[in-house]
Amino acid sequence: HAGGLPALAAPYNDVVAFVLEQRQRLSAALRIPLLLATLAFALAGWAGAAAPFHRQSPAQRARQVAAWRRSRLGPARDLIRFYESLTLLALCSRAGLADLAAGRAA
Repeated sequence: HAGGLPALAAPYNDVVAFVLEQRQRLSAALRIPLLLATLAFALAGWAGAAAPFHRQSPAQRARQVAAWRRSRLGPARDLIRFYESLTLLALCSRAGLADLAAGRAA
């Protein structure tokens, strides 16, 4: 939900591109475990929603993310935090929002 700010509104293709680019910039020592953890997350949807993450409804996706965010497993929580942080960085870097944060008119 964009909260009425045009800079936060869809589409989010730029955000996805930013996240994927940052993930590719990681060293192989970090990138490979991150890709494996991401694959585990995607496939974990089969347990709760009988579908991989990308085929779930928005409500099912929100439940899966929430479950991983509060998981007992630190790496599961860290994975969600990684993607949420990059997403927030990309959104806050959008034109207009940076100006708004700096106190200038968008």
